[in-house]
Amino acid sequence: MDGWGEGARVDAGAAPERAVTKAPGWRRVTAWLVDYALVVTVAVLLGFLTFHRISAMLGDVEGLAGTGVWKVVTSDGDLAEAGQALGESLWRRSIRAVQQGFALLVLATFLYQFLSLAFAGTTLGKALLGLRVSPAGGGGGVVGAAGDAARPSRRAAAVRAAVTTVADVGLLSLACCLLLSGAFLASGAVLVLTVVVFLANATPALAGDRRSLADRCAGTRVDGGLLGATAAATARYTAQGGRAAWQAAQRVAESERARAAIGRGRRLLPGGRAAAPGEVPAGPPAAGPVGGPPIPGAAPRAGGGLPPDDDGARHF
Repeated sequence: MDGWGEGARVDAGAAPERAVTKAPGWRRVTAWLVDYALVVTVAVLLGFLTFHRISAMLGDVEGLAGTGVWKVVTSDGDLAEAGQALGESLWRRSIRAVQQGFALLVLATFLYQFLSLAFAGTTLGKALLGLRVSPAGGGGGVVGAAGDAARPSRRAAAVRAAVTTVADVGLLSLACCLLLSGAFLASGAVLVLTVVVFLANATPALAGDRRSLADRCAGTRVDGGLLGATAAATARYTAQGGRAAWQAAQRVAESERARAAIGRGRRLLPGGRAAAPGEVPAGPPAAGPVGGPPIPGAAPRAGGGLPPDDDGARHF
């Protein structure tokens, strides 16, 4: 158990042997586009939210009036300076709202990557393309539900998610925030760094062993074995379900045969003769009245079937 409370892990020497299928470059690119489309969707939603926050802030007449009056009172009669101070206050509040939107975007991207890798071993884009993230070398991961696959540990998932987030949106968001704050030179430097880090992360994923910078930092790899693992698990569960259904059918057939045998036994007449259609099997014959002739076919009484005298003696 690691420091993050992780459950059963797979050691390098005990990992199950399975074939590693390198993911084609076009599948990696398509999966990244799907995941990045989700990030862009979140960015658009946060943009709408930020716009409405700024609009509500500018439309707060009472708040603006109170701020304006305070600026005028504390300006020593310099109304131009008071107006400039009010404008700068609104600008800073607007910039702060935009920066908070970028921070939420970075946080949402990290959580999406981390939760997907830690609990599913793949993201939505990778799953659609049949890709999965697993420990490099087959060790240090967590056994999957199918028993023949491993997903990254939580620590590895956190490292990979952090590097991916920084390369995709983290540095770009920082450059935008610096630009809004007026730090143009720093923003330009961070923007160049954004391009360098993005290429350093993406280029190795398209050549060689197909491991990106995030994979190398986290000790993971992306392979194309998700479809095979899913098909194997489906076949295994289907076979188990088929065996269970066959056993249930056998139990039903045996129960039907038992009920049929009981029914045939109930239809037998005395002497083992089967009852004819419409004939009702009779019960044991009843004995005749005391002192009278026995009923034909009736079982004889004990002691010869003769009635006793008044004194209890029997006739012989």
